[in-house]
Amino acid sequence: MPDRFASVDEFLAAQAPERREEVEALRALVREAGPALVEIVKWNSPSYTLDGVDRLTVNAAGRGPVRLVLHLGTERAESKGTAPTFAGDPDALLTWHSDIRASLALPPAGERSDRSDAIVAVIRAWLAED
Repeated sequence: MPDRFASVDEFLAAQAPERREEVEALRALVREAGPALVEIVKWNSPSYTLDGVDRLTVNAAGRGPVRLVLHLGTERAESKGTAPTFAGDPDALLTWHSDIRASLALPPAGERSDRSDAIVAVIRAWLAED
């Protein structure tokens, strides 16, 4: 399925104001954590590559919180029944979906400033993973 958004700006313009603000808050945390990341549109969402490998994708679909999906690209096989070996989440912010894919829910606005350092640290640790 081709992406329906040609740019992140198009994606943002299609979001409701509250959702757009949440996506922007998450984008700011990602930029702080990984200034070398390249932001693109993939899977109809803002996504981030590092050295040409897909590493992070914003999930703003549905009614729940905006989430950041942490993954290791599309080339590596994942095992949904295998425990992850990632040790960079001391505050247990991640929800694991397989051994190489997890998601991080953006906290409500009132909790973001208290958790932003922990979120940035998890993203940095994830980007250091091979």
